[in-house]
Amino acid sequence: MPIEGEIKISVVARSGQVESVSITSTRPLHITKLFAGKSIDSVADIMNAIYHLCNTAHRFAFLRLLDESTVIKLSQNEIKAYELLLDLETIREHCFSIASKWNQDAEGTVNSNIINLLSTLKEINATLFLNTDPLSLVDKELQAFDSIEILTLKLEQQLQNLLLGFKCNAESVFKDMNSFNNWLKVGKSQGATFLNYLLQHQLNKIGNIEAFHLPDLDPKNISDFLYNDAYIQQPNYQDITYETTPYSRQSNHQLIKQLVNINGNGVFTRAASQLLEVFELLNKVKCNYRNIETEIISYNFQFPVLETSALVQLEAARGRLVHQLSIKDEKIKSYQILAPTEWNFHPEGVLNHMIRSLNFTDKEDLISKVKLLVNAVDPCVGYSVEIDHA
Repeated sequence: MPIEGEIKISVVARSGQVESVSITSTRPLHITKLFAGKSIDSVADIMNAIYHLCNTAHRFAFLRLLDESTVIKLSQNEIKAYELLLDLETIREHCFSIASKWNQDAEGTVNSNIINLLSTLKEINATLFLNTDPLSLVDKELQAFDSIEILTLKLEQQLQNLLLGFKCNAESVFKDMNSFNNWLKVGKSQGATFLNYLLQHQLNKIGNIEAFHLPDLDPKNISDFLYNDAYIQQPNYQDITYETTPYSRQSNHQLIKQLVNINGNGVFTRAASQLLEVFELLNKVKCNYRNIETEIISYNFQFPVLETSALVQLEAARGRLVHQLSIKDEKIKSYQILAPTEWNFHPEGVLNHMIRSLNFTDKEDLISKVKLLVNAVDPCVGYSVEIDHA
């Protein structure tokens, strides 16, 4: 059963103006307290069972923690393979959210092309690790990149067809502003249709506020904060509430900078950033992992006699993910997770300020725009919207 919980967004609006915004969460943020006193095998199983979204990211973070704690030793070859799986997971989550949320004509329907794409991603995982669970602690056999090269080419074609349209390719679409605009004029894909919908309905600039992107976190500074439950619920860094989103990661790309100059950093620029990131990651998959070699993986567990702590950070589909553990002998002493959702849906965070900036005509218009903003920040999160309008 998934345990992601829900974000509740309550908006009070009077006379065409947003007066207040309340963002609360039912996400079970302290479920990692259940890990205390458990063996690493038990924690690995629990983590696999409860984290449905970003499953690869959470489990890879756990393996890296065990490596940092010298409980196991990950080879650089193995780490590269997990990074590849993480990139593929981000592609998958972006594509599923685009297929399900970027459809203005049929609410709740999913583009059927996503089924074939998801099947290819699953086949890549199964081929790379020969039908074994790649992120488990059991013995496994990693295959060389050559084994999935044909599948990655198939994935590329499927992504282009789904997101850009037939006979379109990312190199030309995202080359510069002129190329991007030309694609918007002729594109028939779901990506082009949605972006044109935003432009035609003058929704491209909604949510345009000053953005504060999460910087590199000093592990020493952040480690102590993670022991504080209140901090995990409402994190900040150096007294600033940051966002950590696909837009954050793509904000320095030349095309995104140009889009900000024209549209601000509202829904259009954020949607374009998500679309761009898919193809940035695809290029990384094609080019950065070619040196992955065949390897038989078997762990020789070495448990610390003295309590040992470790912290890891990685970029998951939804933003920066932080895991921390303390371990002694064969038992986990404590475990903390700070997920990107807590940054992006902070009560005083980016979504709050985006909603406060809205102009609207009536209650239905306000609800529609709030939903666009939520999906622009994190299209995977479960949420409800309550409007008090008069």
